[in-house]
Amino acid sequence: MRLAEELEDPYYLYSIGLVLLSICVYVYINIYPEFAMNVSAILYPAIAAIPVVVYLVSIRKVSFSWEDKFSVMIVFQWIGSIIWFVGEIIWCWYYNLYYGLGNPYPSIADIFYVGAYFPVIMGLAIYIIYLYRTIKLELTRTQLLAGISSAIGAGVIVGAIYWIMTIASYAGEIIPLDEFILNILYVLLDAVLLVVIVFGFIVIRGKMGRILLLFLVSCLLIIVYDVSFAYLEAYGLYYDGHPVELLDLISYIVDALAFYEVAKLVK
Repeated sequence: MRLAEELEDPYYLYSIGLVLLSICVYVYINIYPEFAMNVSAILYPAIAAIPVVVYLVSIRKVSFSWEDKFSVMIVFQWIGSIIWFVGEIIWCWYYNLYYGLGNPYPSIADIFYVGAYFPVIMGLAIYIIYLYRTIKLELTRTQLLAGISSAIGAGVIVGAIYWIMTIASYAGEIIPLDEFILNILYVLLDAVLLVVIVFGFIVIRGKMGRILLLFLVSCLLIIVYDVSFAYLEAYGLYYDGHPVELLDLISYIVDALAFYEVAKLVK
């Protein structure tokens, strides 16, 4: 009952999110390198669990239906959050803490990291296409073509940069087949996700609402993190506990805020 009353305050979870973000920033900036991996391994799954838990407040009130595209997006985003959370547990607690391995790539965790993209991309695409169909009469053909071209162009450019940085990290060495396949999957999925994001921002614009906006911002942070990660890996600068991980952690907090908005909406 008390939780339900607190949810009436529109700044309740936003305030908690700001506090968590401040803590994460402080930890990542001040942590000693020798402790970075362990601290990161403890922090990551805890932050990744937040969006999964926040949605539970409204899970009984958001009924899934293929006819209701909004519910499709919400449930698919939640499924993606669960899969990412499992991936973080495997990477952080199993590899980092139990085995003491830093940056274990490729690993079992990558199966979950890759798998989470599919429900996330599908959920966003289904809802954005639905919104487009409801407002398409307000768009000229030129505006639509500009939106599609910009979205595809952004995906291709970022995908190419991501791939070049990934290849550069091997410094001319032969790439193992499993890593090669994973590299391609990550690049392609990030590129497709960026196409969906840019299309949403350009074409849907003010019609998207706060919840979709938060999900798109979260996904954009993931892409920026992935490209930054590839750049740091290419020059041998990345390590578990690197401050660039803040981008990834912030994306989980933004997802939690989106689910919080869902809880307020259905209350």
